Amino acid sequence: MDKTDYSVSIFFLFLYVFITLCAQYPYINAVRFSIICLCLIPAMRYGVPMAAAFTILSDGFLLFSSYEKLGVFFFCLVQLFYISFFLDKRPSLWCFFFCLPLLLLPLPVLGGIYALLFILHALIAFSLWKQKKVKPFFGLYLLGLFLFICCDISVAIGYFTQPNPVLIWIFYAPSQMLLAFTAKALPPLPRPSVPYP
Repeated sequence: MDKTDYSVSIFFLFLYVFITLCAQYPYINAVRFSIICLCLIPAMRYGVPMAAAFTILSDGFLLFSSYEKLGVFFFCLVQLFYISFFLDKRPSLWCFFFCLPLLLLPLPVLGGIYALLFILHALIAFSLWKQKKVKPFFGLYLLGLFLFICCDISVAIGYFTQPNPVLIWIFYAPSQMLLAFTAKALPPLPRPSVPYP
């Protein structure tokens, strides 16, 4: 870790303590959003930048608008970016247009599609970890995925009862920072070699 990493980590800890203890602050959503924006810095160096950028879009819609469906839609794209990174594929722009009809689905169905993509993402990461195709600290990435799952479970429970934003962000904020810092601990799968004719 260099000075930039330490600075990001210290600033993150400060904001994390703030959103945990000061949930009644009038502009708490702006502080929460700043944490997600902060994650873009390590993601540019160690993570999957497009996934982090679409995470910012998703959270922007979920925190500051009533367009929850757009937020979930962009989270589906986030999972696609992670999956494509780990499979060493580059998603084309057509993928975005191909996914647009998902917006016509009811929110619970779209949430189910997001859950399936997330499970696929987690299975790929866990499978490569089991095959020892990762660097030792990739366990932190899996921890980030576990915290992300805990966050999503809290959101799902809140959808049917009363959401608990403090609990959601206790899981969500560190999950995003861990994913941003450690994604490249899992190198993409090697492409099959093609012999010269």
